[in-house]
Amino acid sequence: MKYPIIADSGANFHMFKEVEFFTSLTPTQGHLILGDGTTKLPIHGIGTATCRIGQNILQIEDVQYVPALGESIYSLFRHIQSPKLVLNSSYEEGIHIVFPTFQTKAVLGLNDIYLDAVPIIENENSSSSSSSTDHFCRNLKDFTTEVTKETKYLDNLLKNIRQYYKEVKTRRQLNLDVPAGFRQDTTYH
Repeated sequence: MKYPIIADSGANFHMFKEVEFFTSLTPTQGHLILGDGTTKLPIHGIGTATCRIGQNILQIEDVQYVPALGESIYSLFRHIQSPKLVLNSSYEEGIHIVFPTFQTKAVLGLNDIYLDAVPIIENENSSSSSSSTDHFCRNLKDFTTEVTKETKYLDNLLKNIRQYYKEVKTRRQLNLDVPAGFRQDTTYH
């Protein structure tokens, strides 16, 4: 499998490490704590992953983009909580992951169960696919850069506001004149 996706019953969220799967992605900040309870991985965004499983198209909502993962994870816990999504298992037939319009047989690995899926973009015309992926990755990188700039700006603004209120508190305690308002020295480009 080019894109191994673990079908994990212990995962609380769908988490993909490959940006190629995402057809929409909203950058976000936060951390994912792994099952060991101590390892933190940064979450870079949340969005919709679209993939092809055999001849079928699957859209998965609320997928976390976590590029530092070892392998992408499809949460079977979330799967079975959704209406019309079930698992079928038998000794003879193996494990089938059932979606509203199709079902697929899970791939049994040495230690894990996998969902055999590829990004939808990869299956389209290879030249436009590459171009679309490159364009999407460039847009994501630009957007991430802008979010980082804005975060730094807001951090500086918060720092300045805290400093202002610290000065106001000190001046009030000393019965001195208090400035009329907050003056922002932070510039944003």
